[in-house]
Order: sequence, then C-alpha cells, then structure tokens
Amino acid sequence: MNRQGNVLDVEQYTGAPIERAHLLRGFNSKKTPVKWIRFFRACVLQREIAETKKKKKLKKVWVAFFIFSAIAFIGPFIFLPLGILFPFIFVFLIVAALINYFTNKKFKNKFADGFDFFADYFSAFFTLIEEDLQPQSKISLQANLKNTVSKESFVNEEPYDSNTRGFISGKQNYYERVISKGSCFFNDGSLISFQFTEKIRERIVKKRGSVSGKRKTKYKFKSVYPFALKMKIPKSKYSLKPNISSELTQVVEENDFYVFKTIRKFDTKKERPDQYNPYNESSITTFAVDYFSLEVINLINTCYSCVTPRV
Repeated sequence: MNRQGNVLDVEQYTGAPIERAHLLRGFNSKKTPVKWIRFFRACVLQREIAETKKKKKLKKVWVAFFIFSAIAFIGPFIFLPLGILFPFIFVFLIVAALINYFTNKKFKNKFADGFDFFADYFSAFFTLIEEDLQPQSKISLQANLKNTVSKESFVNEEPYDSNTRGFISGKQNYYERVISKGSCFFNDGSLISFQFTEKIRERIVKKRGSVSGKRKTKYKFKSVYPFALKMKIPKSKYSLKPNISSELTQVVEENDFYVFKTIRKFDTKKERPDQYNPYNESSITTFAVDYFSLEVINLINTCYSCVTPRV
C-alpha cells in the first residue's frame, strides 16, 4: 500500500527496476524515502502475485493427474476398454513431477526472497528519518539479497572439537554478507552513512548415534547483525563536547566535519535466547520492527549527543 492507503495497482508493482532487482538479488539506486517504501512493497507484491499464479498452475496439473488416475482405476469396472489408460498413470506422474520441479525452479530463479525484510524494517527506519532529511533529499541505498551461506560470502574455516558422546569430527565455517549500505544528508548538512551486515557461523558436526550407532551430520548456526553508522557533522553548526565516552562512539576531526563512528550489534542468542533457534541460518526477524528501527535511530542520537549547536 502507498502512504495514502491506496492499494498498489498493476502498473505500480511491475516494471524493469523491480524485475531486475529480483533477478540480480539486489539493487543500487537513489530514491526519496516514500519511493523506497513503495519500491520495497512493490517487490513483495510482485513475488506474492507470481507465487499465487504458480500455485494455481500446479494445482491444475495435480488435479488433472488425480482425475486421470481415478478414471484409470475405476473406468475399467464401468467400461472395459478404459483399462488401457492404466499404464499411462506413471507417464502422467512423471510429467506432472517434471512440471512441478521446473515451475518451482523457474520461480526461485526469477524472484528473490528477502524484500519482506526491507518492506518492514527499512521502511520503518526511513519513515523515522524522513522529516530530518533535506527537502526532496534522496537516500542512496545498495542491497544484496543473496544467501549468506554460500561460496561468495565465505570468510574462513576452523576446526571444531567436542567431548560429547559419539563425536567424530567437526568444523566451523564463517560467512559474512553486507545486506545493505547507504547514505543520506540531513537538513543540517550532516552526512549519514550506514552498513548493515549479516555474520553467520555454521557449525558442522559428525557424530555417531548413541542408540543406532549410525553416523549423522548436524548443522547448527549462530548469526549476528552489526549495524555500523558513520556520521559527519559540520563544525560550522556544532561544537564538540569535552570528555566523550569512547564506549559510545569514536570521533575524529576531518576538515570541516566531526566524524563519528558507532555500531549496534544485534545478537539473537544473547538478546533473544528464548527465540534463538540454532537450526535457522537467519535470525534478524526475531527483533521487532519498531525495536530495530528505534535502536538504529539511537545510533544517530548518540552522535548528536556528542555535540552542541552553535548559537
């Protein structure tokens, strides 16, 4: 839906930029907050509509298969020549299975999963900072929606050992993907730059079952999400406070700006232990949208708390 509450029509959720974002599993552009919010929602809607069409198509295929199978089984009792259809049940089954496989594969290749996160979390973040931006100011945003546990995002591997019963061997793989990074100007001339990263530790353990004695391989994950913020505040409008705590932020002077760096690491296992699931790769959605966006805004407020406006 748009900001006036109107339902997006077909023209608004289709188009080359949206289709390209799905195919490339990411995007890189500059838009106003309102247009970004509409873009995120449009990408989600396009995938939802395509998924509905896909399900209807596959439903027709399987309904046709079961009708054919019913006729092939029951038909000979009514009309004997219909028995000739029985051998074709297996042919029809293979065809239906192939259609199902390739349809799902085509859908998976064409449409990315992950725009829901931007439609929820970043829409809330952009809504909160919209009033602080310069008039008609655009937010530069780059995003990567590819899977983090992949060769492309692999960082390093290290051995893992355990004293648990049945343990055979183990290793830990580390992955890191920059989900998004962007920048924008506030109406006081401050430049905000941010980077949101997903870091995943994949633990692979081979062990022998205590009862069956069979070898098993288990995969467990731990993910953290650092949100790094860099803020350049103009010296012409602000003066630096003395005795700034290094625990909150790092600050250096750069020409006409005070440059602040701060970070907020979202750790599900540490902060949401009751919702932590070691068998899920991603865990950022355990944090509520409002909580996430307000924590990010607090990073900005932390930087501003280190300066005072010049009179």
